[in-house]
Formats: sequence, structure tokens, C-alpha cells
Amino acid sequence: MKKDIVITKAIEDRWREAQQFEKGFAKSTISSGDDWNRWWKDKFDDYNILRWRTFPNVLETGCGPHTNVRFILPIIHFKNLYLEDPLIELYIKTYEKRFLRFFKKEHETNVSKLVRRYNAVVTEKKLEDLPFQSGTIDLLVCINVLDHVFDFHRCMDQMCRVLKRGGILIIGQDLSNEEDKSLCPESWDDIGHPIKLDENTISDKLRLFKPWMFKILSREEGRNPTSHYGTYLFIGEKAEK
Repeated sequence: MKKDIVITKAIEDRWREAQQFEKGFAKSTISSGDDWNRWWKDKFDDYNILRWRTFPNVLETGCGPHTNVRFILPIIHFKNLYLEDPLIELYIKTYEKRFLRFFKKEHETNVSKLVRRYNAVVTEKKLEDLPFQSGTIDLLVCINVLDHVFDFHRCMDQMCRVLKRGGILIIGQDLSNEEDKSLCPESWDDIGHPIKLDENTISDKLRLFKPWMFKILSREEGRNPTSHYGTYLFIGEKAEK
């Protein structure tokens, strides 16, 4: 794969455009209650590898309005929940959906439910600037996020920094390569996804992790076969140095 196909850092204006795209997309789909989260849950085998384990401090980065962690919390033991997303204050609000033209129906987002139920701590800080002390997080969930960020390498470094030794990292990510650029060139200019990553770029940042689960789904098995040659699934333990 050519190096110029991998894009690990966005231009500032490009990233801000992506955030505006995400804001509009969220508003248009807020009432659906799901943004591929159930699909990821199925591909991660319902997160059964985590079942009944104890993770005192749980963090989901780029949680969006619906979250993936909502499917994990019922099967683990935890104490504190942290949710990060630059648009999270937008997501935790209650939206009104017009119903039968004359009536309005309130819809509460999943992230808002988690905040209310578990007194979750939320932050609008970018993933590149996680406001948590080093070695304090026991379980970190990062699914369908890394192609939306500003700086991939800094995001990975921040996640590794806040994880405890022995902490668990979950990454789910669509992959891009030169074949995708040829087959679907319009996806390369997709406003919402400024970062383009292949499997080697991600795996290189996970060398210090002991894999518990690792799969690369084929194009046909993946989340978006038209635009991505594969999908990266990883659950791993931060190794002792």
C-alpha cells in the first residue's frame, strides 16, 4: 500500500467541516436510537469475552449520541463511567420529533440516559486531548471513531496513556486502501471521514497490547463494502513493560 493513501492527520479546517457534518448527521438520525452500534455488538460476539469481569473505570471515546458501551455495561462490573465526544453536549439534550404533523414526541438519546442513570462524567475535549490522568482507565472503548479524528497518532497515544497496565482497549474501525480509492473515489472526499487507515497503521500502534480478540473482516463481511476493503476488530490488554 502506498504511504500517500494512508492519511493520519487532517487539516484543521477539514476536521471542523467533519464535525459540522457529524452534527447535522446526528440531528437527522437522533431518533433512530442506533448508529450501527448493534452491528458492532454482533461482530464483537456480543462482547462476551468481557462478561462478568470487573472494570472500575470505563471510558468510551467518540461515543456519539447512541454509544457502544451501553451494550457492555450490563455484562460487566464497573464503578465509574466516562464519555468523551466533541459534540456530547449536543447529544445529551432531549430532541423533539414532530409526530403526525400536529403533535410532538420527545426522544431521549442513549448517551443522555447513561448520564442520568450512572451519573456519567462527560467531556467535550477532543480525543487528542483526553483530560484524564495517566493509567486511570480500566476499559476503553473506541469504535467507529478513528477516521473522524484530527490526529490519529496522537489519539492512539492518548488512549494508551490513560489506560492502566492490564487495562483493556476495544477498537472497531473501517479500513481504507488504494483499491478503495479506485473503486469508490467519492468516498475519499467524504466530508465526515478525513482520516484513512489501513490495518498495518493501526496494528503498529497496538504492538504493546496482548490480543484477546483480533479479526479483520473482509470487504463482503464489513460494515461498508462499497467504500472499505475491510473492518478492524480488536480487544486487547495493555501489556506490562
